Amino acid sequence: MSAPLVFIHGWGFNGSMWHEISAHLPRRNSLRLELGYVGSPIASPPEIPDNAIIVAHSLGVLWALKHLPINPAGFISVCGFDQFSPPVRRADLLIMKRGLNKNPMAQMMHFWRSCGSEPFAKANQLNQSALIEGLHGLMNWDGRKERQKLPCPMQILASRDDQIVSKQMSCDMWGEESIVWSKSGGHALPLTRPKWCADQIKTFVKNHE
Repeated sequence: MSAPLVFIHGWGFNGSMWHEISAHLPRRNSLRLELGYVGSPIASPPEIPDNAIIVAHSLGVLWALKHLPINPAGFISVCGFDQFSPPVRRADLLIMKRGLNKNPMAQMMHFWRSCGSEPFAKANQLNQSALIEGLHGLMNWDGRKERQKLPCPMQILASRDDQIVSKQMSCDMWGEESIVWSKSGGHALPLTRPKWCADQIKTFVKNHE
């Protein structure tokens, strides 16, 4: 039986960011986890099923590393990281937190623009407390030990023009030779380059199943 694909979105998005990618993939069992930043609040923390291929974006990568199942079948990072701060300054994230407290929609519009994305949600769809909790994760979580012990194949996808996770940050973290690069697309590759992402996912699955 084929391993299911489990999609985990990044900060400031929700599971709908994977819609176009899913449309380019062959039909197979898949699941989109919701972290509660946009849309309906989640009743309880989601769980990653065992023996799944994890496909995660941005903070979703770090979240997945901190919530790994016992036997993941594979792990694909899209514009992701195993630690965000450092190298990103904590002061920059505190500025974002103040922005969320003052005017959540203005802060998120600025963030989505930095990602290279169109406005992703309306003001009444933002879950301010979940977004602030996610910022705390960006400030405090360190998934380097979990990544080093990852008991499955891993693939790193990144964009050369990402303004959130810079090319240098990705190279320092993952090693440039291990990264599959998109020439463009910014930080929101699942939205801006869905077919490219889907092609990389299909190649990974083909090579590791």
